[in-house]
Amino acid sequence: MKYLFFLFLFISGSTYAKSSFNAPLAADSIQYLNGAFNISCAAAFSICKLTVHEFDFNYDYEAPQSRGNDSSSAGGAPSGRCTVQPLYYKFNYIASTGNFNLLVESSNATYTLYGPFSSDKLTNCELIESYQAEEFSDSLVDGSSQSIAVENGFYILKVIPENCNGVITINFNDDKAVSCDNEKLCSECVTSFSPKSGKYIVSAWVKEDQASATTTTYTKPSIKIHFNQSTTATYTLLAEGRIIDGWQKIESMIVIPSGANFLELKFQVSSGYAFFDDVRFFPTDGSMMSYVYDPISLRLMAELDERNYATLYEYDEEGKLIRIKKETEKGIMTIQENRDNIRKN
Repeated sequence: MKYLFFLFLFISGSTYAKSSFNAPLAADSIQYLNGAFNISCAAAFSICKLTVHEFDFNYDYEAPQSRGNDSSSAGGAPSGRCTVQPLYYKFNYIASTGNFNLLVESSNATYTLYGPFSSDKLTNCELIESYQAEEFSDSLVDGSSQSIAVENGFYILKVIPENCNGVITINFNDDKAVSCDNEKLCSECVTSFSPKSGKYIVSAWVKEDQASATTTTYTKPSIKIHFNQSTTATYTLLAEGRIIDGWQKIESMIVIPSGANFLELKFQVSSGYAFFDDVRFFPTDGSMMSYVYDPISLRLMAELDERNYATLYEYDEEGKLIRIKKETEKGIMTIQENRDNIRKN
């Protein structure tokens, strides 16, 4: 299980770009999505207008062996086969009643609509996992649109395609009936990312898929940072230092020039496949710590310190803390282990 999930990306030889912006955005009426990173309820794509999502499952989306997880069952290597996963979307319908049209092309599919919920909380996913959420399910035929009725509230839509790739279109009859207010749409999400000019630390962990056991540094994955055309500043950040449990760290200082009003952040790999995890972007005069909680049990699973190294917490079946591991430059170290035995008469 991949539990260091602040930002986890699986990147193929063609660059996948994710941008953050200070510049005004065009008021486009269509939201285009690519890839298939919304394969869990907690990672559901937020939508608020006509959405066209092109998905592709022609490699495994199982999480790779995570930093600090020595389980031999962890996957992640592209196996050349298709592993279809559910795709999740969420939206806030603010009108009293209405409907939206759901269309799947190049594949048949089934769908389940969960809700309405009173708010957008991660506990909604817990209700879904425990079969306590109100739901409606039906099937979809390739190329045929289906109208689905909704009422006021928050919804989570799960679509399970039959084929490895295709296109999902979600079209609201009235876009004004769907909230695009990010703060209302996702109470767990941060606000828009608009860094000011100055010095920043960019940090991430990368893993080349199917790298040789003799590899001492990863040269294929990189992070490219570019600003608007009025400046010439461009950074290409590469992994450095020791490979720890299959992962290597990217960390560098960058300078956002004064006058820049657009920032493009690209996660890219020159060939093959690569994974990016635990991405950070923060001022040099600040510090950052991150915490990872299990979305179901709400137990603390990991704590990442100011240097982006993880302390990992393991529990037994009863929820008791049994082991604490620390990620260091020399590898994963067990720093505490507890075992309780109850004597029976």
